[in-house]
Amino acid sequence: METEKQQQARICVCHISTVHTPTDVRIFYRECLSLVKTGYEVHLVIPCEQSCVKNGVYIHSIRRVKNRMFRMLFMPWAAIRKALQTNASLYHYHDPELHFMGFVLRRILGKKVVFDMRESTARQIIAKEWLPNWSRKIVSLLYRAIEKICLKGVVLIVANDKSVEEYELCYLVRNFPEIDEELMANAMSMAQRLQEPLLIYVGGVWESRGAFTYVDLAGAIRDRGHNIRMIIIGPYSREEFAQELQARINELQLQDIVTVTGYMDYPEAMKLVSRAAIGLAILKPTPNHSFCLAGKIIEYMMCGTPVLCSRFDHWRPYVEGERTCVMADPNDIDEIIEACDKMLSNPSELAAMGERGMQAVRTKYNWNTEFKVLLQCYDDTLKR
Repeated sequence: METEKQQQARICVCHISTVHTPTDVRIFYRECLSLVKTGYEVHLVIPCEQSCVKNGVYIHSIRRVKNRMFRMLFMPWAAIRKALQTNASLYHYHDPELHFMGFVLRRILGKKVVFDMRESTARQIIAKEWLPNWSRKIVSLLYRAIEKICLKGVVLIVANDKSVEEYELCYLVRNFPEIDEELMANAMSMAQRLQEPLLIYVGGVWESRGAFTYVDLAGAIRDRGHNIRMIIIGPYSREEFAQELQARINELQLQDIVTVTGYMDYPEAMKLVSRAAIGLAILKPTPNHSFCLAGKIIEYMMCGTPVLCSRFDHWRPYVEGERTCVMADPNDIDEIIEACDKMLSNPSELAAMGERGMQAVRTKYNWNTEFKVLLQCYDDTLKR
């Protein structure tokens, strides 16, 4: 008799994205690597310089296209060509712009297909900075119409609790971190962190995610006498924004305090988080942000890093409920500054918040439980 692992070794899964990087945290580090460890044959079709095998994942290179319209119109067909060459038992795609590709795979070619929806795209469109204001609601409504056509009967993996209420055939696989005991064991004590307090943000770097707020906060906290540093980690929404953000840093004379790194591999970013006094997640109140939990909050908690974040009702159970953070109005810079000042002035409470965060991740908010749901989703989809 074959073991369950031997049976799964015969199952080939192909993940597809035309948007994300080859080392995207959810796609590569959580889903793909966990599947490899469980015995699946895992392929990943994604923009990168060359095809390779990384940690047991077969990575198939497609072009990274800067022009958004060209990418949306043509890259799905380059992706489907590469994906079909894997002869996978199941195709798992990650980008809303691949819905028509998914439709072709499922309806025309008869393949087993899963769509991984980590955010509410229709709500996300309302805040897209590259779309003219007048067009955003129209595009959002158009996207919902496309969803109704392309996702009818499709199995969905959603990362947000509230999305389960809006879609059928849903499996909730939240974007919680995989427990990293070595990282947690080597995390700095709060006493060490507060010797030169580091404030850190990890995620997309653009205005709606609080980039200007973080810079203004650094200047205000410095002026209150705190000897802080700040690191902002992540890709820019657009190239011009990098210049705009650096101009704000220069204007406030924060070049020696604020570092903007651009994209950084997840393990390296988490090492920095494990040395930080405060993790920042002051996202603006867009429809998508207030609807979906920011996964970075749980990642900060895993590293024993207290969180300063936006006051959104949907976030409360994870942060105020666990007493791991302070929430503030994301549109009130004075309240944000006051909250940060109080946190840095209370070392014992910061230490307690960090400990509670680690414990919450160990016991509740981790990838181990979520991955079991992913496996169940695959099993049910392959049997349908």
